[in-house]
Amino acid sequence: MAIAVAAQAGEVVENGQSTLTRSELHEPVTLGERVADSAAAGIGSWRFIIIQTALVMLWVALNLTAWDLKWDPYPFILLNLMFSVQAAYTGPILLLASNRQSAKDRAMARRDDEELGVIYKLQHEQMEVLTLLKDAQDRHTEILELLRGRGESEPPQ
Repeated sequence: MAIAVAAQAGEVVENGQSTLTRSELHEPVTLGERVADSAAAGIGSWRFIIIQTALVMLWVALNLTAWDLKWDPYPFILLNLMFSVQAAYTGPILLLASNRQSAKDRAMARRDDEELGVIYKLQHEQMEVLTLLKDAQDRHTEILELLRGRGESEPPQ
């Protein structure tokens, strides 16, 4: 399952370990992924909404006020058709970008879990080393006390 998710995210997996860095996980791999990411970034912005609103207002104003050249008279069937075509392409493109983001999030979560596992192992090893050092220090303290005890019990020569 983890390998399938990694393969879906475009990640190369060897022995259950991810080989891509964090920045590589966020880089688009194919032309389609790059197009979907850039389209989603553009469509999902206030700039796009404002520009589209301005163009629609201009379209409606020109078609209502033009005397001779009304290319799309009221009820604006051509404008409605353009919105339908835009919606037909925008939905799947946004879904592609969303699916790609979900795959990247899953790959990042798995990578974070791996990193946490490594950190846990390192902390466990550090605790073992500290325990060994404490035991060695206790033994050295015992030896020093024994040596001090012998030194005090022997008469000076």
